[in-house]
Amino acid sequence: MKIIGSKFYGHDSALVEIDFEKKTIFAMSTERVTRIKHDDMDISPILNSYKFTDIDHVCHGFSESSMPYNRAEELEKMKSFRALFKPTYVKDIKVSNFTKITKTITGLFTNTKDTLYYLQRKTKQELYPDKKFNSPSEKLTYYIKNVFKQNNIEIDDVTYYDHHLSHAIASYYFSPFVGKENVLSLTVDGEGDGFFSKLYIFDKEQNYSQISQSHTEKISTSNQLTSIGNLYSNFTEALDLRPNSDEGKVEALAAFSTKNDVLYNSLMECTTISIDGIKYDTKQISKFYNIAYLKEQIKLMGEESFASTIQSYLEDTIVEFLNIVSSKYDTQHLCLSGGVAANIIMSLNIYERTPFKSIYVLPFMGDEGVAAGSAILKALEVKQDLSWLSTKYMPYFGNEHTKNNVEDAIKSYSNKITSQYIGDTWYEDAAKILSQDKVISVVHGKMEFGPRALGNRSILANPVNPGIREMINLKVKKRPKYQPFCPSILEEERERLFEKSFKHKHMAIAFRVKEEFHNEIPSAVHVDGTARPQFIEEQDNPTYFKLLKKLKEYTGFGVLINTSFNLHGRTIVHTPADAILDYLDCNIDVLYLNGFKITRN
Repeated sequence: MKIIGSKFYGHDSALVEIDFEKKTIFAMSTERVTRIKHDDMDISPILNSYKFTDIDHVCHGFSESSMPYNRAEELEKMKSFRALFKPTYVKDIKVSNFTKITKTITGLFTNTKDTLYYLQRKTKQELYPDKKFNSPSEKLTYYIKNVFKQNNIEIDDVTYYDHHLSHAIASYYFSPFVGKENVLSLTVDGEGDGFFSKLYIFDKEQNYSQISQSHTEKISTSNQLTSIGNLYSNFTEALDLRPNSDEGKVEALAAFSTKNDVLYNSLMECTTISIDGIKYDTKQISKFYNIAYLKEQIKLMGEESFASTIQSYLEDTIVEFLNIVSSKYDTQHLCLSGGVAANIIMSLNIYERTPFKSIYVLPFMGDEGVAAGSAILKALEVKQDLSWLSTKYMPYFGNEHTKNNVEDAIKSYSNKITSQYIGDTWYEDAAKILSQDKVISVVHGKMEFGPRALGNRSILANPVNPGIREMINLKVKKRPKYQPFCPSILEEERERLFEKSFKHKHMAIAFRVKEEFHNEIPSAVHVDGTARPQFIEEQDNPTYFKLLKKLKEYTGFGVLINTSFNLHGRTIVHTPADAILDYLDCNIDVLYLNGFKITRN
């Protein structure tokens, strides 16, 4: 049996195919194919790029009640814009009115078909005027079936599942806690199906029940929704960063200061925390949905303290909630998912300040995770064996490249690069180059699913060099210099380097580095003394493990700075051509691409 789960459209849309006969998983985010970060497009680009056959079920990680009637029209309007304007990266999505007019007029003569369709969709004409639909979900189902049909996939129906349950079920079944008594699975995000958080409990037999939920409510002054995720995004926007994308920058900036007590207390006064969930006073909280008000607060206290205030608020709210929960439910096992679960310092606070010591953060914690969750929910319905899912603990679920694919891409850039095939021993050459304080990028094996690069689509550097972090930020990634980089670390180094930690393989929680090593691996340690590690054992990723072992021979540390192989505003590289282009567009010294060593001419 094959099931496709999806976040069919919207922020972080994605597709997950689970083959229960072969026990394999393929997963891809739309953004990786389009290179539009956090793409709102539906999954058509994935269906266009990959072949799917013999699909038994298709699912979507939102409930039917959340479907707006005109969603199909909105998606087609987006596609018509993309067809005409052909944006390359997220910066190209915003087009001035002058450019729109000019492009449209020119297009009438040079690209008539796409231009006319763009104009037609701008008028918001109904897509299926001859059809009668009884509900928004019925109309969207018809649209989804057509999208699949256009890609030669015939499906009978689409099943819709609760958004937060989709998050929670994926986090549970990919965790190492399946079959244990009283496993809690907490979701926290901006909004999904009218809620921003839900808490579920699983027993030994994998039966589950919901024990808590946090509703979203409309803010009358702004028509926005109350949620802890939306509050954090408002603070992100007030700092002139991109909401629903740059929250990690706020988290990083927060480490440079302490919270402002007045603003923090004002946030807390709006918040009620109980076993039933988190609730807001909509009247009191409304000022935190006013960007002008938030910008005034920045002027009063500075950006660092402003960032620290919302970060402290997030940490303390979730910690208080979980401590209340733990007083009723006797367990140490906690699964985390939802976009807010990407906040690694929040997870550290949970580890240090609550009874939960066995914590699993779903590696694809954002909305891409509901694609996996919806497929699992369908599998439960049709009684498929799910026991093997937790063995897929490394999320290498994406595409991989053949030697021919790479050679074709190299040929197209032959006037700019020199390549040498060194095969499976590339890691030996890479370790030597890294020990010389060079910055490299690597592409090998299957792409990671989720926001973290875990050694297969990575930019790597030697953390012993104290200047390498700032150099990568400013000259390679071209992002704020205060942002930290995460280390990949041999599991055998964990207890040597960290105060308290547990085996964690996905860079989704921070731990405190022992003070004596702050100056030994300075570029891997944030200003607050933490690092967000990926602890590596040989079975996780044999080639990457060998690279770390070899590097340890040179430097004395099995530690690498590991950041995703993408430039600022771009997504993690998807094709060999993407990899070569991003390599050429920055100051990386060497690219190792499926056994090829590539340098500039």
